[in-house]
Amino acid sequence: MNIMHMIRGAAGLAVLLLLGCSASDSNNTVPVSTNTAPTVNASALVYRDATLAIDVDTDVVYAQGLSHSYWNAPNPVTMDLLLDVYEPMNDAMARPAMVFIHGGGFIGGDKGTEPAVEFARYFAERGFVALSINYRLLGNYGTLPQSVIDAVDGLALLSDAERDQAKAMYPAVRDAKAAIRWLAANAAQYNVDPNRISVIGGSAGSFISIALGATDFADYKDELSLADDPTLASTHLDDDVIVASVVDHWGGTASVDLLESVDGNTRWSQSDAPISIVHGTEDPTVSYQEAEALVDIYTSTGAYYELITLEGAGHGAWNVTYNGQPLETLGFDFVTRMLDIEVQ
Repeated sequence: MNIMHMIRGAAGLAVLLLLGCSASDSNNTVPVSTNTAPTVNASALVYRDATLAIDVDTDVVYAQGLSHSYWNAPNPVTMDLLLDVYEPMNDAMARPAMVFIHGGGFIGGDKGTEPAVEFARYFAERGFVALSINYRLLGNYGTLPQSVIDAVDGLALLSDAERDQAKAMYPAVRDAKAAIRWLAANAAQYNVDPNRISVIGGSAGSFISIALGATDFADYKDELSLADDPTLASTHLDDDVIVASVVDHWGGTASVDLLESVDGNTRWSQSDAPISIVHGTEDPTVSYQEAEALVDIYTSTGAYYELITLEGAGHGAWNVTYNGQPLETLGFDFVTRMLDIEVQ
């Protein structure tokens, strides 16, 4: 059981709120590729430059979740889970989709933060249907399986605050998976190709994104029954969908390793979604060692990855460029290559 990744990831996340963000413009390391990129059949078309007007639909309810006064305390309240849809104004069929997942250490953050809006608009103006989602945060105390509580409480190196932050990963990933299923269930409404749904995250949002690309259909869903959490019925349980690619900004492995700490079974496999790993070497919040751990995992399984090392960059380095390209463009190029999308 890869418990050290879980400990390192949860402990790193615990200081997200305390350290803030930093950025650097020094980034000269060449990306690393290994294994064979997957191929996707059928055609799709997007634009390299901002071409399309977009329509933004805010605060769309994609599911519901329970919020407790503390973990699994009685008399929870039901809360709506919200997302924003950025839809390109064209008549294209079989559009690709991009889902942005905000950071904030599982403590704060919002779908309307500047990076979320900028990335969503960037992709929508080029022909993607883009979503920016909210998910339950630590203070919402979403419903937990007892197995997760027991596993996290067994991590002796963590403080009470750090254990709470690690527990907050479960409802966060549960909600993000529900958002992906909502998109698949509503694919026809937005002319979305459900085989071309990708995710981009930052910090905690990347911990979630990595889980979306690596965990199984049942994970973060079937650990709870409808009796435990009746709001699961709102999460399109039958609309399982495979995330086609992942763009990770300064994330780590803890959201996947959490499940391994519960049942001893690894989720990492050759079938994991191809991933772009973007990380600064001077990140004081989520160590660059997390990027190296991901490289080791994807190399060992044979799943496809690319590594973009931002030399000298810290945490939340959204304004950094790499070989003259902003992070939005790097993500766009990776996703269109991985999903065989024609770019005009």
